[in-house]
Amino acid sequence: MHKLVIKLGLLFFLLLPVAVQAQTTLHLGSVSVDLWPEYDQPGVLVIYHLELTGGTSLPAALQMRIPAAAQVNAVAIVDPNKGLVNAPYQNTVQGDWATLSITTNSLQVQVEYYVGLNKNGTTRHIEYVWPGDNPVDTLEVNFLLPPAANLVKIDPSPLSNAPGQGGLTNYLVRTANPPVGQSFIVTIEYERQTDELGIASLPVQAISTPGANTPGHASTSSVLSWVLGGLGVLLVVGGVVGFIGLRRSSHAPARRNKHSTPIVDETGSESIYCSECGKRAQPGDIFCRTCGARLKKSEPDQ
Repeated sequence: MHKLVIKLGLLFFLLLPVAVQAQTTLHLGSVSVDLWPEYDQPGVLVIYHLELTGGTSLPAALQMRIPAAAQVNAVAIVDPNKGLVNAPYQNTVQGDWATLSITTNSLQVQVEYYVGLNKNGTTRHIEYVWPGDNPVDTLEVNFLLPPAANLVKIDPSPLSNAPGQGGLTNYLVRTANPPVGQSFIVTIEYERQTDELGIASLPVQAISTPGANTPGHASTSSVLSWVLGGLGVLLVVGGVVGFIGLRRSSHAPARRNKHSTPIVDETGSESIYCSECGKRAQPGDIFCRTCGARLKKSEPDQ
């Protein structure tokens, strides 16, 4: 009996760290990873879109591993009113991995970083590794093929390919409930004859093509009628003003300066516009949907 109690006690202490880890490991409803090589830097831009399950208590402490050599660009949470807002985090490097410890009061977290691109002549090679530290319902990996690239090889085979950011081809790899504690690896290889960044070759496109029913649209005949009518009015007014000016020597009062009033949306939040083309961005956008330029966002209030 005494030996049985000792064995049970040892088993309890051995399983205790596992139980603590299970309590602190967050369950992720979905993880979507964007891999954008040679986009706005010579390396690979990696963008994580993490969504915690609905039953997660907030604020929560999320830990995720990324390559130790990664250059963290942004860690943010999704605010329903302000869009992406910087989130506090710590970056601890140990061996080949770095652990990001993120404090979040939102179920949606976004992480961006850059890693190097393996080049051998015209051949490019990417190996993405999901460490498998957290339970995940759905894991997606999206690979954006750079312009002028071909001979693509992806393992595991993508489910689909369709136009993505800037009209570039996006390949989708998806898996459900990847085993916890096991790595999920996606290897990508392609050929490219140029080192030009993809964002430099993206065409600037209008959001929509004006048509007959487009608000503010007017036919050529109606515009011409308005122009001719306006010229006639200007000639008449000009003659009257000239006649009056000859008879009066007094000067007209100075014109007041007009002041512009800033436009604020219904929620009172700050709208974000592309600094390159001026188009308004949607909440959560990192790049302009029209020209592909990186959006410049103001720092959130502390």
